[in-house]
Amino acid sequence: MFCVAPPESEAKMNITKGGLVLFSANSNSSCMELSKKIAERLGVEMGKVQVYQEPDRETRVQIQESVRGKDVFIIQTVSKDVNTTIMELLIMVYACKTSCAKSIIGVVPYFPYSKQCKMRKRGSIVSKLLASMMCKAGLTHLITMDLHQKEIQGFFNIPVDNLRASPFLLQYIQEEIPDYRNAVIVAKSPASAKRAQSFAERLRLGIAVIHGEAQDAESDLVDGRHSPPMVRSAAAIHPSLEIPMLIPKEKPPITVVGDVGGRIAIIVVVVTNTIPHEIQKLQCPKIKTVDISMTLSEAIRRIHNGESMSYLFRNIGLDD
Repeated sequence: MFCVAPPESEAKMNITKGGLVLFSANSNSSCMELSKKIAERLGVEMGKVQVYQEPDRETRVQIQESVRGKDVFIIQTVSKDVNTTIMELLIMVYACKTSCAKSIIGVVPYFPYSKQCKMRKRGSIVSKLLASMMCKAGLTHLITMDLHQKEIQGFFNIPVDNLRASPFLLQYIQEEIPDYRNAVIVAKSPASAKRAQSFAERLRLGIAVIHGEAQDAESDLVDGRHSPPMVRSAAAIHPSLEIPMLIPKEKPPITVVGDVGGRIAIIVVVVTNTIPHEIQKLQCPKIKTVDISMTLSEAIRRIHNGESMSYLFRNIGLDD
């Protein structure tokens, strides 16, 4: 007995195999909107779940359909109330784990607490703590986007796919800015110059850097190596072993390094629909929104179908 495989065109008609459940983790309008776009692209219905806060602000989650033996994808965007956002995600992940889901994949485009990924004075590496909490709750895979530091992936003991929004941002610049070839890519600080350079090289444009902007988070005064404070004592330190003191830093006046005269300066006016920014758009009409639901939905489809993710990282460099 021989089995005839269906033609390739027919096989591709099924966007995803069965057994996929897509949840939106909160009632935030931005999250619901993004989740619906992803569901439409995948050709699936949104999963039924109720997420709400009790009068004392406790988060309660009620899964309203069976997830036993299924691949569950939980979409969560970060709202202004970051801690509530985190609890919504953790409780929903744990609810799916105790309901015997086959796998639980978090779709968190902006990873909260990602800027707290280094030891500062007597603080802690909070992003490492959050990664441990997510894994402990039952997360089996994470899809995120443009991590503040790529090394954060090492805080997880589960697979992490760090997608990039740069292809969509570059496409927007090329299609929506009429005279973009007369533009210059501006890095808001020397720390962001590498990524600005990557954008400039792909668009064949010049680059400018703003120097002198306050960088409090990277200040030597809050670095863990500065603790405990140094005490200079002639009796305690041998003269030949005394380490020379560094000259204290002073913030220089803000200057722009590069030619921006008569050019279109592209800094940050184009953002993705991964975080709520409706109020900011009302305050600044120059802010434009780019939809990245396409890359998120394709990542979900590929993970669910067991396909390679390399397609989503084509021509992506280390500085993108």
